[in-house]
Amino acid sequence: MWTWLMGGYAVFAAVMIAAACFVALFGRDEEHRTSGYRVLKLIFMAVTGSGGLTMAVLKLYELGLSA
Repeated sequence: MWTWLMGGYAVFAAVMIAAACFVALFGRDEEHRTSGYRVLKLIFMAVTGSGGLTMAVLKLYELGLSA
C-alpha cells in the first residue's frame, strides 16, 4: 500500500514539475514564463521539503534505525 501511495505522489509531483517547467521555458510572454518559474520553485520546495523528509524517515524506519 505504501509503495502505491509514494509512487502516486512521485508521479503527481513529476507531472506538475514537467508542466511548470514547460510553461517556464516556452510561455507565451514574459508574465507566463515568470509565473511558471515561480510555480516551479514552489513545487520543488514542497516536494523536497516534506516529501524528502518523509521518505528519509520511512527508509530509516524500514532499516530499523529509528524508533
